[in-house]
Amino acid sequence: MRLNRKTVQPAANPVEFTFDGRKLVALPGETIAAALAANGIAAIRKFDAGAPGDENWRGLYCGMGACYDCVVTVDGKAGQRACLTKISGGETVRSSQPAGTPDDRLAPVAALPDEAPREEVGVDILVVGAGPAGMAAALAARRAGASVTVIDERAQAGGQYYKPLAPSLSAAEQPDRQFRRGAERFKALEDAGVTLVQGALVWGAIRPDEVLTLVGGREVVYRPKRLIFATGAYERPYPIPGWTLPGVMTTGAGQTLSRAYGVSPGSRVVVAGNGPLNLQLAADLAAHGVTVVAVVEAAPRPGLGKWRSLAKAGLAAPDLLAEGGKYRAVLAKSGTPIRWGHAAVSAKGDGRLESVAIAPLGADDEADMSRVTELQADALCLGYGFVASSEIARALGCRTVHDPRHLGTPAVEISESGETSLSGVYAVGDGAAVAGSRVAEAMGTIAGSHAAGTLGRTAGSAAADRARRDLETARSFQTALWDLFAAPPVTLAGVPDETILCRCEGLTFGRIRSEIDAGWDSLGTLKRRTRLGMGRCQARYCAATTAKLIEERTGRKREVEGFAPRLPVKPFPAAALARQKPEWGGHARAGSPNLGRAPQAEPFGTMEAEVAVIGGGVVGACLAYEFAKAGKDVLVIERDDVNLQASGANAGSLHVQLLSFDFGKKAEAGGGPAADTLPLGPYAVKLWQEIAEACGGDFEIRVTGGLMVAESEAGMAFLKAKAEVERRHGIDAHILGRSELRDLAPGLSEELIGAEYVAEEGKINPLTATYRTFEAAKAAGARSLRGTNVTAIERDGTAWTITTQRGTIRAGTVINAAGPWAREIGAMVGIDVPVYSAPLQMITTERAPQLIGQLVAHADRHLSLKQLSTGGILIGGAWPARYAEHQRLNTTMLDSIEGNLWVAQRVVPQIAGLHVLRSWAGMNVNIDGAPIIGEASGLSGFYNCVTSNGYTLAPAVARLTRELVTHGSASFNVEPYRLERFERS
Repeated sequence: MRLNRKTVQPAANPVEFTFDGRKLVALPGETIAAALAANGIAAIRKFDAGAPGDENWRGLYCGMGACYDCVVTVDGKAGQRACLTKISGGETVRSSQPAGTPDDRLAPVAALPDEAPREEVGVDILVVGAGPAGMAAALAARRAGASVTVIDERAQAGGQYYKPLAPSLSAAEQPDRQFRRGAERFKALEDAGVTLVQGALVWGAIRPDEVLTLVGGREVVYRPKRLIFATGAYERPYPIPGWTLPGVMTTGAGQTLSRAYGVSPGSRVVVAGNGPLNLQLAADLAAHGVTVVAVVEAAPRPGLGKWRSLAKAGLAAPDLLAEGGKYRAVLAKSGTPIRWGHAAVSAKGDGRLESVAIAPLGADDEADMSRVTELQADALCLGYGFVASSEIARALGCRTVHDPRHLGTPAVEISESGETSLSGVYAVGDGAAVAGSRVAEAMGTIAGSHAAGTLGRTAGSAAADRARRDLETARSFQTALWDLFAAPPVTLAGVPDETILCRCEGLTFGRIRSEIDAGWDSLGTLKRRTRLGMGRCQARYCAATTAKLIEERTGRKREVEGFAPRLPVKPFPAAALARQKPEWGGHARAGSPNLGRAPQAEPFGTMEAEVAVIGGGVVGACLAYEFAKAGKDVLVIERDDVNLQASGANAGSLHVQLLSFDFGKKAEAGGGPAADTLPLGPYAVKLWQEIAEACGGDFEIRVTGGLMVAESEAGMAFLKAKAEVERRHGIDAHILGRSELRDLAPGLSEELIGAEYVAEEGKINPLTATYRTFEAAKAAGARSLRGTNVTAIERDGTAWTITTQRGTIRAGTVINAAGPWAREIGAMVGIDVPVYSAPLQMITTERAPQLIGQLVAHADRHLSLKQLSTGGILIGGAWPARYAEHQRLNTTMLDSIEGNLWVAQRVVPQIAGLHVLRSWAGMNVNIDGAPIIGEASGLSGFYNCVTSNGYTLAPAVARLTRELVTHGSASFNVEPYRLERFERS
């Protein structure tokens, strides 16, 4: 329903658009979400992460483009956020994706870049975000004499606090003081000559002088001398049963609908949570004729003890305190009750919200479920404060600290001037730590002046001095406000198991609790095991909740950093970054990260084991399984956590044929070692199938066949020569022509002229297989130690002594299964294991209709493509990443992302109709194309077991190693795989 505002009118005549075939009326310039709400429609899309046939609906939730729950298809373009996409008239909007068929193709989401190089823009100071802090920082820096550019994702400056009226509405004068202040600041920016770039999606920063953006769908890289993050905040999640129902949204989303677009979130609205923003929204709705059923406030009613805070707030900001009084008066006049000391405990409805259950908070700070009240409502606005939007700063490597309020979240560590741990990089406002608009403006001014001063511009020192005085006053007001609205500490123990925790993946509290209780109690492990945080919102609405849940259930100090930062920080159109890049000429060897993310463990003194396996990746898991099933006492020693690094970042391809860079001129050691390894491929795939069947779980093994495609006659000649070598080693390889390829894989490009096909290839889910194998090994008697770093290995009589920071282990047999770190382990016993680390990147898209059935590679270019069971398309192919020393992380490279996406879209054109959700850097094992297995010469009982072919060969090398240890011989001739081959070469 539209609000009746006397001073605000539509800016133009209504237009029409269609939603799922239904004609609707909208105002030009308003968002799709606002237009749907005005037409009484809350259900926007069908949830796409559940089981097949799941038709749960989702609606507007965050209202600011952070949660991606409202994505729709607009004129064939999938993944468009209804809360940001504007109506002009005539749009065809669908709640579901196109089918990907010839009659219903995914339209490109952005234009493919032309052959010109990407645009790069230099500037003195770049400010990311045009809210209160960003505008203040930009104005201070510009007035000091620096050139300043502000980039912001929205169509208009102002951020959440100063958001202006939408273009769909007009007014003779600004409706209230908050609108006026925003307009004044915007005009000041223009008058000062600040360059303001709206509609700029900032998807990451690789270095302080390399900020990655899409402006109007076009790639622009900014290269500032100083960088200021003013990225604002998003609302803290507060999961209750039914919080994913259409009609349940954040308070900020409700406020955007009402203040910016003149639309109510519903006809009967409950506003619940904690803090003054809820009062402002409720008063605004009530003043314009909306039935606000209740304001449900978690803080207790302010008593006499709060008068000191009230007086303090009044002295610090009497105008804001007066506004709060007006909100109370409006609510009282409308008859809206404020239920102090209460919380919303569930939302119910069939397809959309119909009722809200609330309950008083008892003496134990938990909701008293014996005193529940049911409120009839079609909209619930939940607001429990905010979380700093620090994703870009974290990805860049800025240090964070713990903000303990509410669920507890990371805040960016900054100096008094706003500078982060990275020189020349600043974080201000709620994007650093949430403290309100006035603190944000003062901090922005201080940081802008300081940043300009480091460039030799000092004209803004007086403004900075005033801002420091204002900052003290603003902080005083904010402290008093937090005291007035001090709510009981949040606990999650009472949240029912069936409640959704991760909105994007549909994961429940019960599922995550069971994982934590089973010992999988770190954020990184939970992410790999369950897909927690892997959806479109990039863990914004589940990370803090899960960290709090881990803390509550383990009693262990929480993880401050949260999930490892990944780019993009927001999904971007795959088409926009598809640029042809030179193919690389070999693996880029680099350092090996030691994340140290495993929970800290207690010392254990001395332990003994028959077999000690060093390394808890996929090879370590398979070795544990092999030896435990054989009745051996096996202990796995892992420096971090199981499956955390190289194996857990793997793409999950099951390779049987040679990769394009394992044959011909690009091949290591002339390609001989890789060719010698070919017989192990089919054997390994069968072993994976056997392990999966024995474990009784779905490893998502799909033997779909593998295609290596060609675009040229030279590529076809390469494939024919390669196939001849593979057939000599027992691989059943077939050469397909254009028509045969089209029949087998119609989703591939019509420009491809043929392919090599190997039926035994396929894919596996490394986020499932390693853990399930490890669990089966433990069930058979295997033991493990995580967070245990091996520092020395020595021969002690008939056994080996392994020294770690937690204690010592004596073992008759030691197996070096440390993957990229195997060389470090080998050096401890005096041997050189020529294994190198080579960080490689991978990319995954949003869920898509079925486009690819096979594992797809390319004859001439680096590419690996597969479609996951979730629908996302995983893009790899050994494009290099880099090791960031200051973060101890492998990180992606812009050139590699561009080149990888370019090749992928040449092979599967409809990838241009998808968004990239994540890119990440895995650690590849770089040897000579063959594994290293067997007992080291002269070191009785010390074995190496390192795979050369990613994930595929893990069970094969583990089986051969177990046979060598227990029988002295193996099922295959292992001479080509022994360490001694390097001495002969």
